[in-house]
Amino acid sequence: MSPGQPASAARDARGVLVNVAGLVAQAALPAFHVQLARFLGAGGYGLYTWSSSVVDVLSVVTLFGLDQAVIRQVSLRGEGSPRAVGTALRVVVLSGLAVFVAIWLGAPAIAALQGKPGLIAPLRWLALVPLFYHVSTIFLVATQALAVMRWAFWARSVVQPLVLLASTGAVLRAGSGAGGAAAAVVAGMAATAVVSAVAYGRELPLGETLRMAVGGRLDGETLRVAFPLVFANLLWAILVRVDVFVLGHYRAEAELGAYAACALYAASISQIRSAFDPVTTAGVAPALARGDAAGLSAAVRRQTLWLALVAFPLLVLFAGFGEPLLAVFGKGFRGAELALAVLAVGHTMNALALASFALPLSGNGRYTTYVAAGALAFEVALSLVLVPRYGALGAALAFAVGVGGAQIVQMLLAWRVVGVQGVSARLLGVLGCAALALGVGRAVYAAVPMALAPRFFAGVGASATVYAVAVWAVALREDERALARGAFERLRARFAR
Repeated sequence: MSPGQPASAARDARGVLVNVAGLVAQAALPAFHVQLARFLGAGGYGLYTWSSSVVDVLSVVTLFGLDQAVIRQVSLRGEGSPRAVGTALRVVVLSGLAVFVAIWLGAPAIAALQGKPGLIAPLRWLALVPLFYHVSTIFLVATQALAVMRWAFWARSVVQPLVLLASTGAVLRAGSGAGGAAAAVVAGMAATAVVSAVAYGRELPLGETLRMAVGGRLDGETLRVAFPLVFANLLWAILVRVDVFVLGHYRAEAELGAYAACALYAASISQIRSAFDPVTTAGVAPALARGDAAGLSAAVRRQTLWLALVAFPLLVLFAGFGEPLLAVFGKGFRGAELALAVLAVGHTMNALALASFALPLSGNGRYTTYVAAGALAFEVALSLVLVPRYGALGAALAFAVGVGGAQIVQMLLAWRVVGVQGVSARLLGVLGCAALALGVGRAVYAAVPMALAPRFFAGVGASATVYAVAVWAVALREDERALARGAFERLRARFAR
């Protein structure tokens, strides 16, 4: 697809299916976290997760808003993109080194402030992760902006989880703690960056891009798009981690570890959005350049509905079957089922906000900044009230209200400012199917007189069956059923070869 060409529903579906397959392939990533939790225990896993949250916030500075700038520039320029991508790589490497030095030097002070000396080693090692991770990000979003989704699948969905699982497994079995696991994560991210560079070279000139990154003239237009997003993205990064920071300050490592397990599960709902984001964002700038806000709205509404079809079953799973899911991590992780359910609601609201991309990609990133600043102040205040009293449940409530409310405001602004309407009334039908599935599944789970694992599979199986039948009969139009049948036939034919 050339830059500016509108994507059809079938092409969108193919791109989304590749990305969904990538998410399915990332099954090794939760296994990586389960492995960490079982070797380190709830306390050690809590230290690792808290350190990772600090680094993740500062990694926004490393990325510098350049992922969205690269998507915009590549989707408009096509083959003429190496200068824009090279500019992004240079800024990411330099800012990543600055973040690494700052965290390395500040780690003892951060650990002393929290009263947890075990934070120093994981903080220092994980400080290198943003540099390698976001170099990989720049290469991969450039290919996705050309509507090529397979390279992100191989790099992020196959190589990265498997390397992380293998490297951390070896280190942990050798007796290393949270610091050693963090060092293994750095090695995995570096390997992913190399694979991403090779993949980028299959679509765009890698040599020319690297020359631009090392000594070429910076692309001013790319930087003008990126700079206004830095502060907004930093605010959003803090916004989605306030719950972890406040909980880590007021409660012991074990409760933080249990909450981290809940967050890992619930965050997979937001990660489903990553299967749809590249397809959506690649079309935003070209559509707005044509003045086709109506066509863009139709495409975003369609993809939001598809996203809901995938996200709502996970909401049912996490809201209805938290006890057996948390038992996977070990005895110290049970008892936070209600927090998991609340987090799942918050992440579902976050996932469905595909239309929010229209603000920064249309040049209206300041609205994203305003929303993030207001939501952050509100969530901090709410966390300081709820967390000391309710612990993990209070943190989950603050997250759901803060992040969910912010995304609703962003979608309203995208509608009023850019003219992009991202949701339709059909979402209510899908939600009704999910509610029915939850009720039936919980009834089966409660009625089956078996051990925990058989009850879990019986309840989940009942929920999945009811949801699939109800969605097919009620929530889908005939053209969507035909599209689904066609996709299934293509998959069956491919595996039959």
